[in-house]
Amino acid sequence: MWDTPELQYISYNGGRLAYREAGAGPALFLLHGMNGSSQSWAYLFRALGSSFRVVAWDAPGFGASDVFGDSVEDYVDAAKALLKTLKVYDVIVVGHSMGGVVAVQLAADRDTSTAGLVLSSTHLGFARPKGEPLMARYGTRVDRIRSEGVSAAYGLERARRSTPEGTSQTVIRFLAGIAASARIEGIRDGGRMCQETDNTNVSHDVNVPVLILSGGEDTVISPEMHALLVAAFPDAEHAEIPRAGHASYAEYPDIFNEQIRDFATKARR
Repeated sequence: MWDTPELQYISYNGGRLAYREAGAGPALFLLHGMNGSSQSWAYLFRALGSSFRVVAWDAPGFGASDVFGDSVEDYVDAAKALLKTLKVYDVIVVGHSMGGVVAVQLAADRDTSTAGLVLSSTHLGFARPKGEPLMARYGTRVDRIRSEGVSAAYGLERARRSTPEGTSQTVIRFLAGIAASARIEGIRDGGRMCQETDNTNVSHDVNVPVLILSGGEDTVISPEMHALLVAAFPDAEHAEIPRAGHASYAEYPDIFNEQIRDFATKARR
């Protein structure tokens, strides 16, 4: 059920970036969140891999990718290199949580050939000054990994924090298994990137259709964070999955994937 395409790699800046790819046709580029990796998109690969060219990366410091810096520019440069190497053009960029922070920058970048932007349970960044200590939402995770390492217990805790009470154990096991592969450098650098990015500065440069997806029971993205995102993209479409928490792509994959399919089809008309 949770099978994903095999990992592949490109050489980049003296290291390598890992990704998974399947299918042919209109392109989707999937950017996972901080509890994730390219494996997070198993349900989407299964549902849409026969209709789209689906590419999902392991962000720098996550999964099997090397570390390439902790600024949003570092992440964007790595993403652009992957898309260029794979000759991915006219792409729908799908960013979940942390991945959404990078996705906005990609869609605003004039050198990236994008056809649409999907922002799933994400935010604009926290616009904090460079060099401040990590915010508690990131720093506590780094401290725990440093002192205890990453374990099944850590993965289970992250999975439960991101989903409402009553979420099926199948979904919890799926999310926990991926979160348990977290690396301290990914949480550290991804947290730094999110903390210091301010996407209110670039949202007006996004000139493609935008879809904002949210979970009605998401406790990771606060109402205030969501409201700021909505205000930054006044022409965006909106779709709420009422009973979903922070991981709608796994909690309600049929609904999530149908939203992606419909949006990608409309965006290219």
